Amino acid sequence: MMKKIVLIDRNAERELKRFSYEVRTEFDAHFDILRDKGMLEFPEARKVTKKLFEIRIKFKGEFRGFYAYLRETNIILLHVFRKKTAKTPLKNLKVAERRLKLHE
Repeated sequence: MMKKIVLIDRNAERELKRFSYEVRTEFDAHFDILRDKGMLEFPEARKVTKKLFEIRIKFKGEFRGFYAYLRETNIILLHVFRKKTAKTPLKNLKVAERRLKLHE
């Protein structure tokens, strides 16, 4: 199987930098799995729309990252945020969808 390349949207990178070192390390561990296996399993991730997937991190709070597959080898992280409600806010989904359009 071909290894994947994990890209990070410029804005998502800024969002990630606001998180604690531990939370960023958790995201990095998920990126490593994505690079090697090309996918994450539930409960670490889930499909949220036709094109978007969600990384789920629980560490001193709930954190989410939306990513998508671009072409054969690339995976792009589009948006990360701290989840404060039971349901993922629609505005966060819209941010990821808007950024995905710029990368397609």
